[in-house]
Amino acid sequence: MNSATISTRKTIIFREAARLFRTKGYSGSTLRELAKRAGVKGGSIYHHFNSKQEILFMIMEYTMTNLITKVSQEIEDVESPLEKLRNAIRVHVEYHTVDADETYVADAELRSLEVTNYKKIVKMRDHYEKLYKEMLEEGIAKGEIRLENVTIASRALLQMCTGISYWYNPEGPLTIKELADSYVDLFFHGVCEKKEA
Repeated sequence: MNSATISTRKTIIFREAARLFRTKGYSGSTLRELAKRAGVKGGSIYHHFNSKQEILFMIMEYTMTNLITKVSQEIEDVESPLEKLRNAIRVHVEYHTVDADETYVADAELRSLEVTNYKKIVKMRDHYEKLYKEMLEEGIAKGEIRLENVTIASRALLQMCTGISYWYNPEGPLTIKELADSYVDLFFHGVCEKKEA
């Protein structure tokens, strides 16, 4: 058996685990059912992962690594803080619709991590949130953004954008890009009509 076959099987198990954890929750899922869904024998899962906990941790680590990398790349060399924020929101929303199972699990199952894994993922989440805080702070410094509390704003923004993985339907009337643009508009402009001074 070559390494490509092993890698493919590990990917299948990984994807099916995210789907199973999303459907039944981490605590309600068994490795026996995961093996059945992935089309492998129960014991063969241990050739790729040490435990169910390791699979959960890897789903979260994978998700956070991708988000940090993608957003960092998207805002690199962009001058305007508003443009950075616009790009970051679009990346976040789009990623949470394309990899919806993984992102859903990464958000909903944090409580299921063992202490050491929990601390690692929280550190990654804090780093990711810091990217948004820095964009908002830069926008305030340059007079492009007016905010009283950067922490509240960044957390509200991320929670709003992350929530899309809970309800997004690829067969819905809007494309991913249209949804992302709607989120950008909602965060930038809110829902109130601008009143004349």
